[in-house]
Amino acid sequence: MPLKKLSVFLPVYDEENILIPNTVRLITYLDAHQSNYEIIIGSNGSRDRTPALSRMLSERYNQVVSFHLKEKGVGDAFKHGVQIARGRIIVSLDMDLSANLSFIERAVELLDADYDIVVGSKKMGHESRSVFRKLGSDLFILMARMLMGLPFEDYSIGAKAYKRDLLLSNIDRIDRGTSYVLNIIQAACRNGKKVIEIPVRCEDHRQSKFNIVREGLYRFAMLFRLWYVEKACRGDS
Repeated sequence: MPLKKLSVFLPVYDEENILIPNTVRLITYLDAHQSNYEIIIGSNGSRDRTPALSRMLSERYNQVVSFHLKEKGVGDAFKHGVQIARGRIIVSLDMDLSANLSFIERAVELLDADYDIVVGSKKMGHESRSVFRKLGSDLFILMARMLMGLPFEDYSIGAKAYKRDLLLSNIDRIDRGTSYVLNIIQAACRNGKKVIEIPVRCEDHRQSKFNIVREGLYRFAMLFRLWYVEKACRGDS
């Protein structure tokens, strides 16, 4: 199949209520700003009509590709999306399109200008989220800076852009859950790749699809695991 310039990846889990209108909204935006793109809808563990609606969209629109994984795992979905993507640039967005879509154009410009990863930061821009979610995020950012020396302020899966070649070379770092963002950014920085962070506006009013407490414990556990592995590789006592 011919290569594309851009692949926009949307991980989905039980999104039957917003899947069609938001995909159409994204197509409308991309048609106005990109002539060579595809949208990849990656259902993981969905129990509602999401897989069927995704297939319907892929049949109706040539720009849309869809797949369904039986087990829930956003990292597994992202890994599969990377493997089937035809774009040399991959942008990951949340299905609710809570981040301003102008992030896509800015990210493409920066990756064309020789950056390897573009981190969209809600904290640098504008975020409308609960205080509890903000506090948990702030603590994670602080610990990532202290333990790993990473200066970035957003490790969520949405509003991130990557060169596909970089993702393929780090495919084993894409785990089942959401910690692949931290893993890939850390590997890129360690290997001298160019990572830039830019502000994004985010309006996130709906309830998270993740169990917040469980997700928080998982992310901190993965952070400490990454820190321990890096420390062992350096031979630190």
